[in-house]
Amino acid sequence: MRYSIFLALIVLPVISAAQSVIEVTGDIVDGQSVAIAGHSFGSSNHLGPRIWDDLESGDFSPAWRSTNHLGLGSESRHSGSETCAAINFQGSGGDGGYGFVTAPSAVLAERWFVQYWFQLDENFDWGTSTYGGGDENLANVKIFRMWNPGSVDENFVIALHGFRNSAPYTSEYIDNDGGDYVFRGYMDDWSTGSWHCLQFEYKESSVLAQDGEIRIWLDGALQLDDRSIMTREDYSDLKRPYIVGFYDSWNDSGADRDDVFFDDIYIDDSWSRIEVGNAPIYNECTHREIQIPTSWADDMITFDMSTGGLAHTDDLYLFVVDQDGSRSPGFLIRGDGAADQGPPGPPGRPIRE
Repeated sequence: MRYSIFLALIVLPVISAAQSVIEVTGDIVDGQSVAIAGHSFGSSNHLGPRIWDDLESGDFSPAWRSTNHLGLGSESRHSGSETCAAINFQGSGGDGGYGFVTAPSAVLAERWFVQYWFQLDENFDWGTSTYGGGDENLANVKIFRMWNPGSVDENFVIALHGFRNSAPYTSEYIDNDGGDYVFRGYMDDWSTGSWHCLQFEYKESSVLAQDGEIRIWLDGALQLDDRSIMTREDYSDLKRPYIVGFYDSWNDSGADRDDVFFDDIYIDDSWSRIEVGNAPIYNECTHREIQIPTSWADDMITFDMSTGGLAHTDDLYLFVVDQDGSRSPGFLIRGDGAADQGPPGPPGRPIRE
């Protein structure tokens, strides 16, 4: 079924600091061009993400500095997906513990947005012991790490600890970094055989200040919003995404397979982005699909529609996120009432949840 949305411009008082979606035009069909009209979308120093890798070329994007031990697989995330990244974390054998991609060293920035989808195979088992305890394989898994490519040892990392069933987030080699724990109970909550989406908004702190930021979403739901971390203490150097995926820090002698698949990896040194979700409130979505812009101006954005895993979802809502992380209210683009919807909420103020 094809949906077209053509909305009349409604004049409202303009608030200069508040981005608002006023009109969406185009067919909400995969591959079709869609235009978003509004105001205060901001701008970016480049068009589109630094790297968008859906692997549908049959290989990894050549933009990565390294794809480490990842190979290619055929586990399909949605009907339009045929290729994914894959790794077997089998004990001390298999393909090793480096199941992640690394961003190039040329772009270092104050803030980053990172997303990737992952699926744990039915054969996957988390480790539960400390190092040397006999079940340490997959008991210390780094899932996100920011690091400078030079000799600076300060880095920010999130690690899944099976012996705690939770994940500390911390800035290593920094005193009083302000970190804590996230994903408590992840071994019970992260189902096997299903795709899950991790998203990260990261912002460096000032040197010697606890004003850095980290936000994490899992399957659309906000898991962490900490705006008081220290990521720089002795050095002013900026970072880039070093671990995007899984790094299995410890191995044991197990012989059973532990397969993991990754897909639709997105990194950008701007928080500006377009997403389509299955709920009108950003943090109440259980599924969001990122969209790749083809043009971006303060009052108009265009992109080619990609429903991904939302192809059979009745109601779809569009969100525009600006460079400061403010999100426009969800704008109904498919579903009952989509063609009759005016600007969301007088006067369409953005949401900073």
